[in-house]
Amino acid sequence: MRILNYTIINLVMSKHLLLNINKTQKRIIHIIGIGGIGMSAIAEILHNSNCKVQGSDAQSNNNVDRLQRLGIKVFIGHNANNISQAQIVVHSSAIESDNVELVTARNNNKTILHRSDILTEIMKDKYVIAVSGSSGKTTTTAMIASIFDHSNIDATVIIGGILNSYQSNSRLGKSDIFLIEADESDGTMLKIPANIAVITSINDDHMDHYGTFDDIKNAFSQFISKADFAVLPDSVGINYDASNSMMFGLKSGNMRASNFKQHANSIEFDVLNNWIPVSSTGMTEGDGMTPVFLSSQCLTLESRNIKNVILANAIGMHKVSNALAAISVAIKLGISNAEIKKGLLEFQGVARRFSLIANIKGVKLIEDYAHHPNEIYATLTAARSITKGKVIGIIEPLRFARIRNFFDEFIRIFMMFDYVILTPVHPPEDKPIPGCGINDIQEALISNGFDSVKIMNDSLLISSFISDSTSPDDIVLFIGAGSNIDKLAKETAKLIIETIQTFS
Repeated sequence: MRILNYTIINLVMSKHLLLNINKTQKRIIHIIGIGGIGMSAIAEILHNSNCKVQGSDAQSNNNVDRLQRLGIKVFIGHNANNISQAQIVVHSSAIESDNVELVTARNNNKTILHRSDILTEIMKDKYVIAVSGSSGKTTTTAMIASIFDHSNIDATVIIGGILNSYQSNSRLGKSDIFLIEADESDGTMLKIPANIAVITSINDDHMDHYGTFDDIKNAFSQFISKADFAVLPDSVGINYDASNSMMFGLKSGNMRASNFKQHANSIEFDVLNNWIPVSSTGMTEGDGMTPVFLSSQCLTLESRNIKNVILANAIGMHKVSNALAAISVAIKLGISNAEIKKGLLEFQGVARRFSLIANIKGVKLIEDYAHHPNEIYATLTAARSITKGKVIGIIEPLRFARIRNFFDEFIRIFMMFDYVILTPVHPPEDKPIPGCGINDIQEALISNGFDSVKIMNDSLLISSFISDSTSPDDIVLFIGAGSNIDKLAKETAKLIIETIQTFS
């Protein structure tokens, strides 16, 4: 890959490893909630940077198992003794203020850092591409990572999901290019020193943190205003500097897609690129100040367009939108069309993002991380695009407050399924809100004339239901962000397969 900006060349060629701060490497860092998708990535990056890392979590999970295989000590259960040897304690907004380890750290005057603080320290002096948004940020970050991997950019990556190509949610690179998924839920994105800030979408989520939708949009405006350059959707509806940004969209924007073809497990499309890079001086880029197009891409508009892009492991138009955001970043950095196409063709996807768990006699069991109504609708729409059969949703709602905030939207979208099975709200320790439980959802669906709804949380019962109620070409979607639905999906698939093998 050739990037023509001298600053980025220096960053790419840098031999310094991440977190080159001796004081931190000599101290023990304890991460509360280390099994979380974001915290486990931080732990792995710190560990691979020769820092002494340990942590704790309420229960074991796949992330904990992965960290333990790397040699990281993980305590199961929170206890004051867990932090006795630690000098630095890291926590996220998900950790309550009365957590015993956090209280003990405060009482013993230990250094306490929010995850956004440790991320800021990790990214110091790096060239940072930060991807945020209400939905699509994990997949978009993964697509950028895939393009980097096929463009010889040895970037450090922190992402909010398990990349199938890495079998991890992080990767320590040797360059100073840093790609990170920036969490908007608690405002972490505003602390990230982004050179390129990417917004994938904005919707009315996380009202408990922001208060109003206008406050959410203002936060995203701040996010891109602090960056050197912004990539954002054409319909984002926030203030931005048009001279220092690139917009993408399915119908408008600088980067547009056309000629869509949905295949069994990939999408083919063309990219129309009318972005004309302009520097802060008003000159066309190429003055050594900012990344530029490769010379072969500068000649004509037609040569900048990208024909016959094949996005592998992708179903649904929302994935095309994610790809356009990733392509926009690549174009800004001067990555060639050929390298972009290679990265997207080799894209292996992200675990729990419309991931096929099993195809059993033509019935597809698919798992998806969707939890906001817009995301669930996108997942359902993607399923409908590849089948004429029934679509069954086995859905794990996330948090009672979200059910309260979007109750009517959930009811409207759940009624679009052919059948719905509700499982308990995640996380299990979340405090119930009257009128916002799965029983209330079931009652509302039935009162609206949708009788095809049950409450189940047993893989044996669910497997029997699927075996009795599905036909070839049907799709069963296991939907939710929690660990319970992930476990149910895999256990259910295993039981169905074992039953078929027993009676075959």
